Amino acid sequence: MKYLIIPIIIVLALLGACTKNSDSAVPDTHGSFAFVNAMPGDVAFNIRLDTNAFASNVAYKTSTGYKSYRSQKYNLIITTAARPDIISYKGEIFLRNNRFYTAFVGADSLKRPILIVTEDDLTPLRDDSAKVRVIDFSEGFKPNRTPLGMDIYFGKPLFFKGLTFPAQTAFAPLVGDSTYTVNFNYVDAATVLKTISLKTQKGKVYTLVTAGYPLDPARFDVLTIQHN
Repeated sequence: MKYLIIPIIIVLALLGACTKNSDSAVPDTHGSFAFVNAMPGDVAFNIRLDTNAFASNVAYKTSTGYKSYRSQKYNLIITTAARPDIISYKGEIFLRNNRFYTAFVGADSLKRPILIVTEDDLTPLRDDSAKVRVIDFSEGFKPNRTPLGMDIYFGKPLFFKGLTFPAQTAFAPLVGDSTYTVNFNYVDAATVLKTISLKTQKGKVYTLVTAGYPLDPARFDVLTIQHN
């Protein structure tokens, strides 16, 4: 009987080693998620990923910045801070390893919420460059009631043409460590709807988010989000 004890001990030891190696072989991967409230007004939002309380009471013009979570599929649940028992939006988002995602909430001209979820590529295009994109949540109409488009200039060059609500551009390169005068123009016209200044740093990634009514400067906002 004692001769059987040694083989049994060896087998148990090997099983324990295999289990330990198997556990250590499972990668601990994480993706990152952020939320931006670009919906004009006093509505603040609560955000959950499954049961994880991601952020609460996120006010207009506020970005949470990125938070890291284990890579997997989550239920993205958005409620208003005033009525957390009522779900304003529920959908699925998959956070992949070493990738970055942002959910932007805006609104149309009737103040109905619009959600755009993006994957944010934070890789610089060149060592000396920055990059920028635009998300357009500003809905307006021409006198003939067709949607108003916007042309967006960075200095003199036209970067994005004819954006209509809602829209999301690709990233475009900018020279880093520079200051740009960004004009949001009535499409195919010299009429400037809004002007902002954007100071860039090399390696940084930016999103400009339009919000509100583009034909009224007092109600037309542009949010600047720096992602890294």
